[in-house]
This record gives sequence, C-alpha cells and structure tokens, in this order.
Amino acid sequence: MKLSCIIIEDEPKAMSLLEEYVLRTPFLQLSGQFYNALDALHYLNDNNEVDLIFLDINLPELSGMDLAKSIQPHLKIIFTTAHSDFAVKSYEVNTIDYLLKPITYNRFFQAVLKARSITEKEVSLQMEHRSPSHIFVKSGRKIIQVNWEDIFYIEAVREYISIVTASQKVMVYKRMAEFEAIQPEHFKRIHNSFIVNLDKIEKVEDNLVYMHGRELPVSKSYKDAFYTAIKDRLI
Repeated sequence: MKLSCIIIEDEPKAMSLLEEYVLRTPFLQLSGQFYNALDALHYLNDNNEVDLIFLDINLPELSGMDLAKSIQPHLKIIFTTAHSDFAVKSYEVNTIDYLLKPITYNRFFQAVLKARSITEKEVSLQMEHRSPSHIFVKSGRKIIQVNWEDIFYIEAVREYISIVTASQKVMVYKRMAEFEAIQPEHFKRIHNSFIVNLDKIEKVEDNLVYMHGRELPVSKSYKDAFYTAIKDRLI
C-alpha cells in the first residue's frame, strides 16, 4: 500500500530534506509541495486522494495548527517543527507524530511506519465489513443500497465520488481510495478519477474505455494493471 502525501513547509532546506526522505521511502508517493498553508488548503479542497501531510507549525498567513483544524478529519498529519512547546497541543488534532527539527531519516521512518500501520488497519476493518453483493452508501440524508453488479463506474468529483448505475448517480462523501479498499476484484482503477466495472465495458480503444455512453481515459499509472486484468479475460 502506497500513501499519497504532501509537504507544507516554508523553509527551503527543510522542504528539500523532507522531499528527499519521502522519495527514499518506497511506500510514500509525493503528490505536492507547498510553502504556505493557504495554497495547500486550496489543493486539499480539490484533491481527495491525499493520505498524509507533513506539516510545519510556524507558517506565514495561516499556521499549521490552524490548517490542521480546517481540513477533513481522515487526513493524517505528521507535524514538523523546531519548537517542542507545541507537542501537547498538536495532539488536539488528527496527529500521527510530532517531529522535531533537525529531523533524521530514522525518526522520519518511524513516523511514516506508524501512519502506514494505522491506514492498513483502517482498510482491513473496511474489508471486514464489505458485502459480497451490495453496499449501503450515505448520500445526503439518505442511506441507499447499491448492488455491485449494477455499477458501471465510479467517478471522483472533488471531495465526493459519483457511483453511476443505469438508473442513477449517487453522490457520496468518500475518497476513491476508500472505495478501492472495499471493491470486488472485477472493479479496476483506470485513472485518478475513474474506477470501472470490467463486466460493464463495451470496448477498449486507444486508451479509452467505452461504457454507458461515456469515453473514460486510461492513465499511464494505471494502464499496466488494467490491461493485465483485461488480458485475463481475453479469448
């Protein structure tokens, strides 16, 4: 399992060091780097695939602590700071760990292992509660039953996912990664914004999947796994 992460740090040297540490760690994927909290907040509002944030506390305009109180609670935070006096206060928000500068790779690695372990437990718990034939999803004030076999595809729409069937589109306040954790084997991710039901595909041509009146793109990062799944069904 890879964790998508961003770094929010206003010191260039500290930013470079954290970038080096992230790139050195096989199960981390660097999705963004920001020198102030406001730019990061705009990014987080438009991208629901981030799992982990490396967050400096002393930032211009908006502090790291204030940012932490403004983001979605599922986001995991590792604070990075030169000041130990924020340690107790940091645990008022969804903090995985608190790293004091200068940060060694050994201490960094301990923190991200903790983040990965917590994420794996969450995914495992979700898988234990999945249904073989259907799911219940909360959409607004409604709880709707959706059969897996009725789903054509799932599309990421800002901080929501849209579950598309022949008769309806159900908007759910979830991330794509959360859906991937419970989906059956015949559902495959083909793009950051799309998961498809292999049983519903009409044709595949020029890295486009045709289904339910749509042309859905297959991105480079998911291409190999998707075509392997298709190949397994090829006659």
